[in-house]
Amino acid sequence: MQTTQIWIPAPSTPPSALRPVRRELEPPAAGEVTIGVEAAGVSFDDMLMRRGTCSGQVGPPLVPGRDVVGVVTAAGADGTGADLVGRRVAAVVGAGGWADGVNAPFGSVVPVPEGLSPVAAAGIGYAGVLAWYMVHRQARVAAGQTVVVPGAPGWVGTVLVQLADLAGARVIGVSSTRQLAETTRLRFDPVDHWVEDVPSRVAQLAPDGVHAVFDPIGGPNLAESAGLLREGGALVSYGNWFTRDEPAARHRADLAALDGRVIAVDLFHGLRHEELAGMLAEVLAFAAAGRIEPYIAAACPLTEAGSALAEFEQGGLVGRVVLTTERLPSGV
Repeated sequence: MQTTQIWIPAPSTPPSALRPVRRELEPPAAGEVTIGVEAAGVSFDDMLMRRGTCSGQVGPPLVPGRDVVGVVTAAGADGTGADLVGRRVAAVVGAGGWADGVNAPFGSVVPVPEGLSPVAAAGIGYAGVLAWYMVHRQARVAAGQTVVVPGAPGWVGTVLVQLADLAGARVIGVSSTRQLAETTRLRFDPVDHWVEDVPSRVAQLAPDGVHAVFDPIGGPNLAESAGLLREGGALVSYGNWFTRDEPAARHRADLAALDGRVIAVDLFHGLRHEELAGMLAEVLAFAAAGRIEPYIAAACPLTEAGSALAEFEQGGLVGRVVLTTERLPSGV
């Protein structure tokens, strides 16, 4: 099967140099299925893969892309997943999602609920799994608590806010003036980091400290986030925007400097495909039921992945950038 893939050929390849390449996709191995990809998400990890600073990455060269949505076109030689052929599914994968065809472990695949479009499902995807894992498995957010979400309008933040709100927590969302103005449908107390001192304002809103902070920035922001917590609160780190151009060792050193007071999230070390799929099924079901809303910053053709990644890297987007392929049905 011929597939179009977006390759990162070498570290620090500029987004403008990313080009589609036609390659032969091997038939699915035993325990795998082939997905004809309709939509794939853009994430912070893809930016790090391009820079060559993503922790644990193999390559470049590599095809980025943590998650896909599409229709199963073939099952492995052992027949695993044969009942899914012809069905629309979603999967979180380690890499390789920026393509119009991928092979994925059967255990990573979940059916997309009826009524949820491929673009909407991709808008949730990996971002939703990250958010679910942090809210329910790491911080264990509960009713009556208060949490802080820096980057509340971001690609993960929009889902984080909604899941924490559904758990019954009060959410304090931190971002810029423009982004806060574009997320009025999200339920949180806004803190504008352009015009307000974040620690002072959070202290006014939560004088006893907060139960959790979900930090995507890293660097010196980690210490600031730790200072917002009440005794026993959880600082959850899921990104290092501040040190994104530096080797992954720098971020590990920043985490270590907090002497065990921070939870570093990495979905691809220690979690089985089936665990990721279970969380993916949960957030997709929430989206299909209208309990959470996918925020789509932009939907761009796969062939324009370089431009889409450049837009993501500029920052300031509300929600998630999604790549679409020619397999996406018209009008969907």
